[in-house]
Amino acid sequence: MNGVALVLGIVVLNVTGDYFLKLASDRIGPFATAEFGLGAACYAFSAVGVLYALRHMPVAVMGVWYSVLSVLLLAALGLIVFEEKLAPREMLGLAMAVGSLFLMRRFI
Repeated sequence: MNGVALVLGIVVLNVTGDYFLKLASDRIGPFATAEFGLGAACYAFSAVGVLYALRHMPVAVMGVWYSVLSVLLLAALGLIVFEEKLAPREMLGLAMAVGSLFLMRRFI
């Protein structure tokens, strides 16, 4: 399996976990909610994916892909689902994150 595709799957699982944790954070007693349990389970399953991803790519490369994909998907989640706004400075930061993928390209 392609390492980048595996990292994307891990990130999707983590962002799903973040979604559930965001929902749990709005509840009274967030640690006793089903949303917290689902979010924690998503994180646990993603750890298995990280193990396999590290078999296909160096840690530094995986870290860059993981970080950039996480930032992009979390920004999309905030914009689309939670109706949060991005400031121009934050949009510049996202563009720079994507630029880091091009800098790491020689390692892929």
